[in-house]
Amino acid sequence: DMIDFGVEEVFEDEDGIMIYAPFESFGAIQKELESREIEILSSDFERIPQVTKEISPEEAEDVEKLLEKIEEDDDVQNVYHTMAES
Repeated sequence: DMIDFGVEEVFEDEDGIMIYAPFESFGAIQKELESREIEILSSDFERIPQVTKEISPEEAEDVEKLLEKIEEDDDVQNVYHTMAES
């Protein structure tokens, strides 16, 4: 019944429940969970690509090295890419 608040996917495991929804639905979902007295342990925004790019293993290795270097920068909080996960 959370679909009415914009929830697209729900995953449950031993640690809790993970909810995926568009950014625009965040406030409505949070408000509804709080009204149901469901404890929110953490919330986060994640960019999930609509289209991914297949690349060769050699290219993937180069991209991974680049991503590692970018992530090492203290000013960088998150790094996103459209490379297909293998």
